[in-house]
Amino acid sequence: MPAFEELTNNLQQIESNVRQQRFDAVAENTDKTIGTSDKNIAAIRTALPFADLIFTFPVTEKNGRVTFPAFLQSHSENFSPSWSPKAVYGRNDPIPIYSNTTRNISLSFKVPSHDAVDANENLKKLNRIIQNLYPTYKPFGSSGILQSLAEAATGVSPNYAIVGAPLTRIKFANLVCNADNPSRGLLGYISNLSVTLDPSSGYFMASALSGFGDQPCLFPRILNFSFTFNPLHEHKLGWDEVDNWLGERKANFPFTTKKSAGDDPRKIIPVPDSQQALDSIFGN
Repeated sequence: MPAFEELTNNLQQIESNVRQQRFDAVAENTDKTIGTSDKNIAAIRTALPFADLIFTFPVTEKNGRVTFPAFLQSHSENFSPSWSPKAVYGRNDPIPIYSNTTRNISLSFKVPSHDAVDANENLKKLNRIIQNLYPTYKPFGSSGILQSLAEAATGVSPNYAIVGAPLTRIKFANLVCNADNPSRGLLGYISNLSVTLDPSSGYFMASALSGFGDQPCLFPRILNFSFTFNPLHEHKLGWDEVDNWLGERKANFPFTTKKSAGDDPRKIIPVPDSQQALDSIFGN
């Protein structure tokens, strides 16, 4: 009987731990700026979930999710077919040899903050995006207690090796998403991110928190940032020999469109409603 009680207690503890992990995951991915932003902005974002730009990080921070209000300043996309012309004797025009077609997306934002609390939360989210531009490391050699003892004795830190590249998934409505699964973010990598803290827009000042000394904190009233995103498509792109697009639905690439009367229903993946799309952790 004691063994059975011990097993029951262990199961209850495991269940409690799972509940806590789920709670932590929800808390981690809850966008606090819904509660700190201007009430009109919050109302729009709550009513229209697609009014957000969502980042997830499938390698570096697997359960991480950052949601920014989509105060877009610009959105441009470039598609670049790569050709290698080869000049041959007796031919006026070179022979073009096709290599591949690349795509990159440029987005820029100007995110206003309602007050110092809202500005603090927006700056935290920008920090997380920047942090996820760095790779995942793993220590090698001694580990655990042996490593701690060795480090305490010698002062030498463990060796680290890169084991994961900083990939990102980005979703913005139907304009930046996975063509074959529109509720899923588009996988790729950010090759350049630029942040401008414009003094002309002013700052919010707030009291410093414990541990930061007596100096107050400055928070920009407006965050200006832009980045270039290079997609890594997870589905085939191109045509087969009988003129069929190789993706699930031709009309969905690169921008997801509404279903048309002539579409083949066997090739259409149902799109969940906007709230489901917002609530799903689509980056892992």
